[in-house]
Amino acid sequence: MLSPSTSETQKGYQTPRYGYIVLAVCFLIMVLVYGTQYCFGVFFKPMIADFGWSRAATSGPFALYSIVGGLLAVISGRLSDRLGSRVIITIGSLIFGLGFLLTSRIHNLWQLYLFFGVIAAAGFSTIYAPLVATLTRWFPQKRGLMAGIGISGIGFGIAVIPVLASAIIVAESWRISMLIIGIICLVLTLLLAQLIKEAPQPANIQSVYPETQVRKATAFQELTFGQALKTAQFWLFFIAWACYGFYFQIAPVHIVPYATDIGMSVTAAATVLTVIGLVGTGARIIIGFSGDHFGNKSVVVFSFAALTAAFSILAASQSIWVLYVFGILYGCFSGLGVLLGPILTEFFGFRSLGVIVGGMMLAFALGGAVSPPLSGAIFDITGSYQLAFIACGLLALVSTVMMILIRKPTGH
Repeated sequence: MLSPSTSETQKGYQTPRYGYIVLAVCFLIMVLVYGTQYCFGVFFKPMIADFGWSRAATSGPFALYSIVGGLLAVISGRLSDRLGSRVIITIGSLIFGLGFLLTSRIHNLWQLYLFFGVIAAAGFSTIYAPLVATLTRWFPQKRGLMAGIGISGIGFGIAVIPVLASAIIVAESWRISMLIIGIICLVLTLLLAQLIKEAPQPANIQSVYPETQVRKATAFQELTFGQALKTAQFWLFFIAWACYGFYFQIAPVHIVPYATDIGMSVTAAATVLTVIGLVGTGARIIIGFSGDHFGNKSVVVFSFAALTAAFSILAASQSIWVLYVFGILYGCFSGLGVLLGPILTEFFGFRSLGVIVGGMMLAFALGGAVSPPLSGAIFDITGSYQLAFIACGLLALVSTVMMILIRKPTGH
């Protein structure tokens, strides 16, 4: 391990220089994987045009993707706690890229379910939980800010890669576009994964936090996953994150089709994702910084409340300008997931952080599995997404209430 940076001296702890390489790698992997994943909405209508499937049926593979990715995220988190993130992410990168390459060759709906909904999802499950846990361990004193910087790659990926995919579709076809995007993601993510190293393990918590900061920074109960499952806090988090998954996942699948429904071109519709992504890139960093300074719970509650307002506005009007207002609000506050690792550390400690984060990713995935096909079915029946947007607003309110009900651990 490289020697500590003199510019990063903290009371009681110094972040080794290599931590910043891991931070940059995390950012770039998030750009590639999430940007590629969220191209699904760009491929949505071209696949329907080719095969004549309904919107509900075409949304189904994304629902399966969420379920498979969520279930396997728990396993990936546990394995990363034991084997290290580099091994898990390397394997996942290969599987994720393979899933997209195979999806570019589909001719039947069952192939889309298998190649995208199962294989690509299995690869995706190895990314978020291991990287969040790794970043949190590398930067224990500034875990919110550094998680925000690393995970802000999600927003940048959403801003850039779907637009690139859309341009290739216009010039060539959705198949060529998916093939090119899949190859880029596979090669670069695989190479980047080799740069990941685990954080040095302190002998005790006081070597990471000065004693005066321990109670302020975290409760450090250091629970196992089994012990966490027996707490009310875990299940309140679980419900909040399941609701969050429901309304988060409607945008990558249905916001581009919705934009074209109200009169935008395919390329212009993709710019809505660009707005969401660019705003979200900076917003994730600000959310992480705010969590460190104003409290993770307060920032999460405020973000959930803002998303309640965003979906309420979207349900109230079909104007293009309202869609962009929604994009700005959604981009600003939907990235609150950067605080997942930091806030879970406050309640459960570092010991089983990877698998506990994986548990919340399962909750997120279960909610996210419901909304794409349900929203597609609502459109197929009513010819509108309005009821789906109303449902998102109501569930955003539920997640706000769940977070308000969570109480900090006592006795520390």
